[in-house]
Amino acid sequence: SGHNKMQAKPVKLQGALVSILWLTLAVSPLVVGSTLRPTEKDFLAGPNAKNAKENLRFITSQPHVAGTEGDWVMGHYVSQKLTEAGIPQVSTYPLDVLLNYPVSPPNVTLRSSVDDSILYKAKLSEDILEFDDTSDTFWRNHSFHGYSPSGSATAPAVYANYGRREDFEALEKAGIDLKGKIVIVRYGQCFRGLKVMNAQSQGALAVLIYSDPADDGYSHGSVYPNGPWRSPSSFQRGSVQFISKCAGDPMRADPRYKETVEDICGVGNYSELIPNIPSVPMGYGDALVLLQSLGGKSAKDVGGDDFVGALDLAYTVGPSKDVVIHVSTDHLEEVRTIPNIVGVIPGTLEPEEDMPILLGNHRDAWVYGAADPNSGTVALIEVARSFGKLLKNGWKPLRTIYLLSWSGEEYGLLGSTGWAELNYDKLLKRAAVYLNVDTVVSGDSLSVSATPALASAWEQVLTDLQVSKHRTEFENEPVGRILDANANWVMNRPDIKVMGSGSDYTAFLDHFGIASLDFSFGKASGKYGVYHSIYDSFAWVDAFGGIDEKPGSSFDLIEFSSKIWGLLALRMADSDLLPFNHTVQGEALLHYTEAIEKQAGSLDLSDLQDAVVKYNEAAKSVHSICQTGNSGHLYDAAKCNEILGLTERQFLDKEGLPERPWFKHVLQAPGLFLGYAAEAFPGIQQAIDDSNLNLAQEQVGVVAKRIHAAAVFLQIHHENDSVN
Repeated sequence: SGHNKMQAKPVKLQGALVSILWLTLAVSPLVVGSTLRPTEKDFLAGPNAKNAKENLRFITSQPHVAGTEGDWVMGHYVSQKLTEAGIPQVSTYPLDVLLNYPVSPPNVTLRSSVDDSILYKAKLSEDILEFDDTSDTFWRNHSFHGYSPSGSATAPAVYANYGRREDFEALEKAGIDLKGKIVIVRYGQCFRGLKVMNAQSQGALAVLIYSDPADDGYSHGSVYPNGPWRSPSSFQRGSVQFISKCAGDPMRADPRYKETVEDICGVGNYSELIPNIPSVPMGYGDALVLLQSLGGKSAKDVGGDDFVGALDLAYTVGPSKDVVIHVSTDHLEEVRTIPNIVGVIPGTLEPEEDMPILLGNHRDAWVYGAADPNSGTVALIEVARSFGKLLKNGWKPLRTIYLLSWSGEEYGLLGSTGWAELNYDKLLKRAAVYLNVDTVVSGDSLSVSATPALASAWEQVLTDLQVSKHRTEFENEPVGRILDANANWVMNRPDIKVMGSGSDYTAFLDHFGIASLDFSFGKASGKYGVYHSIYDSFAWVDAFGGIDEKPGSSFDLIEFSSKIWGLLALRMADSDLLPFNHTVQGEALLHYTEAIEKQAGSLDLSDLQDAVVKYNEAAKSVHSICQTGNSGHLYDAAKCNEILGLTERQFLDKEGLPERPWFKHVLQAPGLFLGYAAEAFPGIQQAIDDSNLNLAQEQVGVVAKRIHAAAVFLQIHHENDSVN
């Protein structure tokens, strides 16, 4: 049956009634006995929580912001660990990129507009905590945004909620002009760089972005160090690159590039990819004082309850009358070299049949990065150690496996994008899948975001781990929440929408059309409370990162994550037939089309609808012939694998999406004004959002053409391909 059913099953778990989303995808029924092969059993004996803990302790012992000395120290450490594990080829892949760093701490003051006297000087400094032995670092005094320029501004201030397009529209409706103002926005709901992009386009002079306790502070529970949530002095660093226009180094500074960033990203100049107004992140301790000074209309009257956070004040939008805010930043911008670490386990298939399997995690952090990303880094080391043991026993994978430790992710996916762009023709033309892990453990609620064709493989792996007792209890057992990476809704349930996240799969999926999957254990109620602060530390992960916030249990989840990741990789690398299921992709296409139909108005969608029907027919046929062998024809596994693994490439349009040609995937791109969250049929969706019906109709044609091409590619032609 091609239909996916989903019902909520109440399951009794650790005394709490938890509703589990149980997905029955178009896969074989759940097995009762374990279906693990001997190699898989041997692999699963490898990953070890103690080992992960030791490695995390070292990696979080010093700051390792991209391009700094600590980044190289930790790159060397990972390289050494892969070599010790017995990975046959380990090398450092250096990449030149544009970066920036704080020279001196920023200055944010509240001043009287009458006599310029200073009424409040923002602390902009994270407290030293006895509980957290790495919190005394010079970085605690640098509240800083990657790619924010140096600059200063003094002006009345306006509060603009999350800084989304609709927030600015609500202010405009209320008659509030942002031109020449300092804009205060809160974190959440869209990527921080797009908050700055939106404010800049409205004529703002500077942006202050603060963490509201409603989003990741005391609204959720006790604050650090008494609980996992954000404390008043803690602020979220991060990049403010305009990531939804183009990912990667905004300068493409590496000398190996033959094209300029203007050619690659379709911009007039690289300055269009980064802000030209300063921005500063701050904690809610400082924000409270600034917000209290604004006056003006009630925020609730302007934007409804959605405009109101959880601070103890009457939220108003300003502009401030008798006070102004002064903001200044002092940053150094320069090209530096960052280290990617590349481990390779060569496959036994001939190069013309090999379809490499890529596992990636970034290593650079906004300071210590114990959860983001180094919980994933130590999982990568565990996967490598377990592969190493198999290799010592004579195992070799069919397909080549790459183990990739990126730098520069935090600034804008620099390391992964650079490596992919500079090596695609040589290494990646036939790559089948990219399996990404970023912050793999910051809580105990499992979420996976996947190209739909990979969802069945995920479900099978989680089920097999469950049945074979290789499991760790977590909140939403047994398979977690399975998200469609193209649409950010729960797989084939468009009514359950979820925020996406930008990570290193972007270049592989959106630019190169390589099927991708990304998973993590996080907090069920949102972003974990120390994200991008100095407190994303070993102490926090050890105390609060795990199962029910039981001390030390985060390392059990890291061990379990290593088993999931490695087992997925093994099945992709070692199965005679790639475990892709395109009937799930076909089902998903029907849902994307329905979502567009609801808002289509006078658009003619017939070509799109026809193409989706063709794709579904081809997917069912290939599933029946390749996966179940029901056709009476014997098919060459190599031919089936090519079809199964490379169909995703057909969704790329060489012109790319309107206004952002680097994004080539017609099913998948971050929303232009959201940044993290993906939108299905992004070219059509954006044109509809912009009320540009001509462009929307043109995009329907482009998308229909690509889906049709994918349907043709997916078909197996009897006369040529049967094997005698």
